[in-house]
Amino acid sequence: MKGQDSSINQSLDKALSLLKYFTAEEPVRGLSEIARLSSIPKATVYRLFNTFEKNGYLRKVDISGKQNQYKLGMKFLELGVIVSEAIEIKEIALPFMKRLRDEINEDVQLVMREKNQVIYVEKLICTHPVRLFTKTGRTASLNAGACPRAILSFLEDDEIKEIFEDESFEKYTENTIVKEEKLWELIKESRKNGYTVSFGEMEMQTIGVGAPVFDYTKKVVAAISTAGPDQRFDKDKIFEIIQKVKNTAKDISKALGYKES
Repeated sequence: MKGQDSSINQSLDKALSLLKYFTAEEPVRGLSEIARLSSIPKATVYRLFNTFEKNGYLRKVDISGKQNQYKLGMKFLELGVIVSEAIEIKEIALPFMKRLRDEINEDVQLVMREKNQVIYVEKLICTHPVRLFTKTGRTASLNAGACPRAILSFLEDDEIKEIFEDESFEKYTENTIVKEEKLWELIKESRKNGYTVSFGEMEMQTIGVGAPVFDYTKKVVAAISTAGPDQRFDKDKIFEIIQKVKNTAKDISKALGYKES
């Protein structure tokens, strides 16, 4: 249709538009009411609401004997907790990340796990004209690169085994590690050292250093890293960077309530 964005799924857009009618003032809405307010045929609203209900996004309720009444489902609470935790961790981590960025003048990233991937939730850039162009919102496989593998390495063994069984890992460059045996070697090494290092795993001719972030339950909830062109990470500098990344991750963990045993 003329004027419509061809990159938008019109059916999904229509379905999502119905959710705006559920507000704090009007948490319960009837099927006929939504059809009237949205000018969408009642039969269409009925099908869309059945789909939302099946997936936990809406819940049918009986209010004073009225039928076909709906309210938002628990799935939104589940997703809201994830978003809330991400915002809290990001806000707590940001001043420590700024300090690290200023000390080493390299890009600093914060990632959080999203199922069998990570998502980059924050990035601070350095002043060098040549740097990496990782964007917030980008996802990456847990096996690839220092920051994602800093989360993978500190999960429970059973959880890692499940990920290995379920996931076909992405290979970003010829240096990306996808073999389970090699990943277990790196995981054991990372646990011993408290950090991860990658060499050209996400982009060739780059080096990354990552470290895990833990919360008050001693669970790994995020990871921070720095990365840049390999020519800037000589032997002396990379040793300094490793220590600073580890210390920064520890400071963020402490701010989240983590206490070492």
